[in-house]
Amino acid sequence: MDMKEINSHIPNYETFLTVDELDESTFQLARDYPDRVEVTCVGHSRAGHPIQLIKIGHGSKNALVFACPHPNEPIGSLTVDFMTRELASNEELEKELDYTWYFIKCIDIDGTKMNEGWFKGPFGITNYMHHYFRPAFRDQVEWTFPVKYKKLSFNSPIPETQVLMKLIDELHPEFMFSLHNLGFGGAYWYITKDIPELYPKFYEITKEMGVPLKLGEAEMPYCVEFAPAVFKMVKAKDSYDYTERFTDRDPAASTNYGTSSEDYANRDGKDHTMTFVCELPYFYSNKVDDTSLTDRDRSEVILESCDLKERLDAQNRAIFDKVKDLLDPDDNYFRRAVEEKLGGADAIAAQRKWALSQQCAGKATVAQVWDNLYISRYFRCVNLCLLLRSIQFELQRAEARGFTQEEVERLNKALAETNATLDEQCAWLEENMDYQITPVKNLVTVQVTCGLLTAQYVSSHA
Repeated sequence: MDMKEINSHIPNYETFLTVDELDESTFQLARDYPDRVEVTCVGHSRAGHPIQLIKIGHGSKNALVFACPHPNEPIGSLTVDFMTRELASNEELEKELDYTWYFIKCIDIDGTKMNEGWFKGPFGITNYMHHYFRPAFRDQVEWTFPVKYKKLSFNSPIPETQVLMKLIDELHPEFMFSLHNLGFGGAYWYITKDIPELYPKFYEITKEMGVPLKLGEAEMPYCVEFAPAVFKMVKAKDSYDYTERFTDRDPAASTNYGTSSEDYANRDGKDHTMTFVCELPYFYSNKVDDTSLTDRDRSEVILESCDLKERLDAQNRAIFDKVKDLLDPDDNYFRRAVEEKLGGADAIAAQRKWALSQQCAGKATVAQVWDNLYISRYFRCVNLCLLLRSIQFELQRAEARGFTQEEVERLNKALAETNATLDEQCAWLEENMDYQITPVKNLVTVQVTCGLLTAQYVSSHA
C-alpha cells in the first residue's frame, strides 16, 4: 500500500462540509460508481434525517467506519468523504485490504447541524466557541451503548446508537474506525490492543503534517498508556472504578449514560473487533509536546486546575440559575449539556484525591502545566457557549412558549451577561493560548494514513 500515492489524491480541503453537502457527495459517489458503491438508508436521526450507509467492496473481512460520533468533531466526515471515493476508484487498494467496507459520513446528524456555524470559518477560538455544540453524555451516540457493570445498568440507546448497534451485531467487524477529534491540544490515539509496530508510522505522519503529539496529561486520569500519546480504548467500567476509588460516592448514582462502541462490540471479552481512534486538534500550541520539567510539583498544578474549574463553574452556574426555570429540560439539548457540565463536582473531587496519589508525584512538565492551567480553561469556556445557546434557543420560541414580558427580559439579561462573560474568556484565550491553526487537509491526511495503516495491519493479522 503506497500511502504517499494515496495521500496525493486527498483534495485540498479548507473547510468542513455541511450535512447536506455530505449527503450530496454520497449520492454523487453512487452516481459516479454505480457498480462499486451501494448507498442504503439504515435509520433516521431523532429529528428525522436519513442516515446513509455506504458499502464498498467484497472482501473477506468487514470494516465499519463512522464519523461525527460527537457533532463538534467533523474532521472524520472529510476522512470518510475521501476514503469512500478512493476505495471506489481504486479497486486494487480495495482488494489489497480485503475488506467489505461500511461507511457513515455523519452519525450524529442533528448535533452536527448545530455546529455548522463555524464549519466555513473563519477558523479560530472565538468563532468556534460562539457556534459550538456538544450534547450531554446521555444524548451522545458514542456513550449510550448498553452496559451493565457492578451497580451501573444502562439500556437506553438513542436512535443513532441503535443504528450502530444493529450494524455491529450484523457485521461483527474485524476493524472499526470511530472518527473523533479534539478542539485544542495535540495528536493522540486509542486502540483496542497494543500494536507497537504502528506507532512510529503514526508519529512520522503527524510530524510531517505539522501536528504535535499530546504529551501532557492523558484525557482521563485512568487511561492506560501503550506508548507516548497512544492509549488503550477506555470503557465505562474504567470511569466507574476510578470514581469508586477516588470518591465516597456511588458511581452509578451520578451516571445516566452507557458505554462506548468499542466496549459494545467486544462485550464478550474476546476483543474480536479492533477499534481505532485518531484524535487530532483544530488548534495547538508548541507547549503541548514540551516534556521539559518545570520547578512546580505536578500535584500542585493539578490542584490549581481544580480550583480554576470550580471558580469558572461557579461563575457559569450563577447565570444559569437565574433562568434555569425557563430552559426546557426535555428538548433544549443545549440546556441538557450545560447542566451536565455544571454538575461536575464529583469529577473534581476525584481529581483532587487523585492529585495526591503517588501517580502524580514529581515535577510537572511544561506540557502538563499547559494541560492543567490553559487547556482546561479552554474547555471550561465551551460551557459558556452551551449556556449562551440554551438561552438563545428559548428566546427564539419565547412567543410559542407563552413567556411573559418579565420572563423574556430575564432571558435577555442573562443572554447579555453570558455574552459578555464569553467575550471576556475568549479574549483571554486569544491573548494567552499562543495557538496555531492546523490546516484541514493536514488533519485529514493524518487520519487517512493512520486509519488505513491500522486497517492493513488488522487485515493481515486476522
